[in-house]
Amino acid sequence: MKRVLAPAALGLSCLLMTGAAAGQIDGKPAGVPFRTVFPISGPGTNWWRAEYDHPAGWFQTAWRKDAVEFGAAGVRMHLAPSAPADRVAIDDIQSDDGSLLEAGKTSKEFVSGQVQRRNWYGYGRYEVIMQAAAGKGLISAFYLYTGPHFGHSHEEITLEILGKNTTKAHLNRFRDGAPLEQPPWVNLGFDAAAAPRLYTIDWSEEAIIWSAGGTELFRLTGAEHVPRPPMKIYFDLWAGSEKQAHWSGVAPKDTSASALMQCASYTPPEGGTPSCSELMTAE
Repeated sequence: MKRVLAPAALGLSCLLMTGAAAGQIDGKPAGVPFRTVFPISGPGTNWWRAEYDHPAGWFQTAWRKDAVEFGAAGVRMHLAPSAPADRVAIDDIQSDDGSLLEAGKTSKEFVSGQVQRRNWYGYGRYEVIMQAAAGKGLISAFYLYTGPHFGHSHEEITLEILGKNTTKAHLNRFRDGAPLEQPPWVNLGFDAAAAPRLYTIDWSEEAIIWSAGGTELFRLTGAEHVPRPPMKIYFDLWAGSEKQAHWSGVAPKDTSASALMQCASYTPPEGGTPSCSELMTAE
């Protein structure tokens, strides 16, 4: 059954739930349960827009604050080609004091938006209402992540919609830096680029369950296979390059696209807090 965000629910600000950090997870400030309905609240104080060039040369999308738009529909991440005149060497960006970024320079072929949640999260249920971008080489991503930059091993849980076929989702996890040997690419039963849809990651010590539209897509069980907390919450839109040709395809050099996020929520294992799925209604 098709499900859409309920307009009446969006009109009630009392449905929002926010909060500051409480306690710690593995020495990191822990985030409390939340539900952010972006058309009402915008980013608030707990979400921030990324502004950097990924240090890896194979990753050809730069994150820029002005590629993220908070508006009446939610938060849109806009991807577009960078201007050739604005491109500089990656070494120059990495040694920059911030003046190159301020001048609009980048080492990447594309610029787009990434939004991150402040603080750290552990086991529980993560939900988003998202509309993916369609087009060869595009990746609309919702994921939990930590890695060496934060002093951790690479731990990650991902749900990605590949623009080359938006009727499927690519699922993966990293534990100690190792991905699944055969990450599943599963049928959604709908077109993820046609309308906003509900996506869910249930993360426990013993299992990860990925779902879409209320239907389970894939389940990974066994504590030895499950990433360990804490992790941070991300969503973004990026473009595949030659390194990703076998997976996403290569985005044409003139590609422009956008992805939309309307709601994000985290519910702890004990439950009892508002979630994005409560804002969905049958159509």
